[in-house]
Amino acid sequence: MVSLLVIMSVLSGCSKTAPTAKPTVPPKAAIKSLRNYRLIGVVRQVDPKTGIVTIRHEDVPGFMKAMTMPFAIKNRESLEDVREGDEVEGTLKVEYDGKEVKDYELIDLVVSKPALAPAVSLSFGPNGPELKPAIKRLEPGDLVPDFTMTTQDGKTLKLSDLRGKIVGLTFIFTRCPLPDFCPRMDRKFAEAAGRIGTETKRASRIRLISVSFDPEHDTPDVLAKHAAIQGAKPPLWTFAVATHPELGKVAPSLGLMYGPQANEIIHNLVIAVIDADGKLIRVETGNAAKTWDIADFLKTLYSRIPG
Repeated sequence: MVSLLVIMSVLSGCSKTAPTAKPTVPPKAAIKSLRNYRLIGVVRQVDPKTGIVTIRHEDVPGFMKAMTMPFAIKNRESLEDVREGDEVEGTLKVEYDGKEVKDYELIDLVVSKPALAPAVSLSFGPNGPELKPAIKRLEPGDLVPDFTMTTQDGKTLKLSDLRGKIVGLTFIFTRCPLPDFCPRMDRKFAEAAGRIGTETKRASRIRLISVSFDPEHDTPDVLAKHAAIQGAKPPLWTFAVATHPELGKVAPSLGLMYGPQANEIIHNLVIAVIDADGKLIRVETGNAAKTWDIADFLKTLYSRIPG
């Protein structure tokens, strides 16, 4: 009896410490899905042989922030016409495994706006005319090359004629169809002229010049009408036009690039501020010129005017 009680007691003790078995529940099956996102950006590097294209892209809403990254393109033939500087659009095909990104692929890549051709200069040597690489970009303190233009009044004006004045210089063409390009430069200069015009002392020391790079269309008469619409009144704000050879003297060094297309002139934006000695104070190009705050622009203009 004692032995039976001992055995029962031992068994009872074991039952208290034995772990309770739990059924094994397999994890829920991962949910796989595909989503497409629109990708917009600018090509920074392209290698058709490897199929790798590096793109500085904008924000991809719902997926990732703007950044510069490489993409492997399976259809390498589609990269044959893609160049550095091209604006492109494509579809980013993303495969999810649950909430995790399993894989992604850039497809249907197309060029929405070709890159501007690299700026070159034409020179005449002993062997005849030849194209040379673009002139080195000017730095603050460098002398801005002189060039000749014709004003809205039909008068000849050289940049050097404005020595002694602080010059705000931009480049436009009156037929520009994009409201965020040349018309935006017109609005920026109109606002600047309006503010400067209320300060007689400063107005006498500043000149705003909008130069057209479309001499085939923007004659002095056309510019005069355009200036009237914009409210530009010389000598504070003047519209002018320069021939392509004259523009070639100054455009590359300031970072201006332009080229005719079927229905418009593709170009970038440039705003330069030049001091009374003809030296560069500051230059902004591209999106920086577009978004240059008017207060900061005026501050730059005023910076070399005493008092």
